[in-house]
Amino acid sequence: MNKSELTVILPNFAVVLQQKINNRLLPKILKKAIKRSTFRADKTGLERRLINHFYVNNIKSSDLPMASLRTPEATVLCSDPCYLHVDRDRLLLFAHNLDITEDEVGEFIAAIQPLLINFSATMININLNQWIIRLESFPNLDFTALPEIIGQSVHNHLPIGDKQARLSWLRLWNEIQMVLSALPLNKLRKQKGQFPVNSIWFWGKCDFSIRKQVWKGCAGKSVLLRQLALRFHVEHQLDIDKVDITYNVGHYLVVCDLLNFEGNWLEQFAVSSEYLSKMWQALRWNKLAKLTLEVPNLGTYQLTSFDCWKLL
Repeated sequence: MNKSELTVILPNFAVVLQQKINNRLLPKILKKAIKRSTFRADKTGLERRLINHFYVNNIKSSDLPMASLRTPEATVLCSDPCYLHVDRDRLLLFAHNLDITEDEVGEFIAAIQPLLINFSATMININLNQWIIRLESFPNLDFTALPEIIGQSVHNHLPIGDKQARLSWLRLWNEIQMVLSALPLNKLRKQKGQFPVNSIWFWGKCDFSIRKQVWKGCAGKSVLLRQLALRFHVEHQLDIDKVDITYNVGHYLVVCDLLNFEGNWLEQFAVSSEYLSKMWQALRWNKLAKLTLEVPNLGTYQLTSFDCWKLL
């Protein structure tokens, strides 16, 4: 009898798995699965890993095709809000936990838009943290995906390509920083203990080609997963427990919630543990053909029904 295969992505788990002192806090079921699995190291991050699951070939470029995901069939670039922090002679980029409100988005975009006139561009927000600019044509430049430089210096990740285009876009980028830094809104945010939104990051230019093998279904609250599922007409559920994989043959993809280390992440562990326990039992009793646990920035653990019965 044909059986389903399940891939479960565990975002942020690498932080815990890489630190032996924290390994004792791992859910028992995860410890058990790791001990019995076949491991393959893979440093690919969450966003690139997710997109590669839908892409015809693994993406080799520094960028990711996020713009075409957000707005198909349009000439757009992602232009997401971020915070640049001066650290000695470096500019470090941060884009998480900005907590931007809808009113603030409108004010930020209104301040930036006049600078885009010479580029015949219009800025639009897809949601609070995802902005785009519509262009008449793409610049002859290569960009770097925002998720892969968070917490890093931007120096080695600035656009490369045509010299004149590069100078024009770097000038625009610097002008946007000056305008945003001078906004009273950012001074107010700092007074409230929030990060100022003092820059944007251009990225997401490359094209998207669908993988022939389409997932039977997917589940998870990840915004990117929802965008991918919508684009490629894959059934999607927010609640990972809603996908019944044991009676429907096919390949299924589940993305667990991001661990929030500023909150009670042990409780979040418990939620993931409960789901993994169910999948472990399904695999153990041969209702699943294969279970793959992917930990972004660390690697992949693969299990079969036989592995569940290994004596260690």
